[in-house]
Amino acid sequence: MGDEGWIRSASSLRYLREEVKRGDLFLCYEVDRKQAVGVARAASDGRDAGLGSLVDFCPPREAVRLESPLTRKPDLDHILAFSPQRGRGTVQKIDADEFRRLRSIMLRKNPGQARQLRRLLGG
Repeated sequence: MGDEGWIRSASSLRYLREEVKRGDLFLCYEVDRKQAVGVARAASDGRDAGLGSLVDFCPPREAVRLESPLTRKPDLDHILAFSPQRGRGTVQKIDADEFRRLRSIMLRKNPGQARQLRRLLGG
C-alpha cells in the first residue's frame, strides 16, 4: 500500500508499523468521491517506511469491490474514523461496534455480494 511518500500522517505510519497484522481488514476509501469502494485483507504485517510498500494486500480475487459503494453521508456518518474528531490520518482503526454496523450496511447495500462479503468479513 503506497509508500512513505503516499502516507504522510505520522499517526497513520505509526499505526501501520506497530499495529497492522496480516489478516486485518482494510476498507478502501476514495477520497475524491467520498465513498468506500471495497474491502481487502492485509497479506503482511505493517512495515517501517523505507522498506517499500508499508503493507501488502490480498490478491484482487480475494478482495471485494463493492457494487454499491458506501457513501460518506449517510453510510459512514457513524464511524469515528471518518469524523473530524479522529483527525485526518490516512489509516484509521474502526472500533468493533462501528464495524458491526458497517458490515450490516455493506451487506444490505450489496445483497448480490453477500456471500463474498461474509467470506471476507466473517459471519
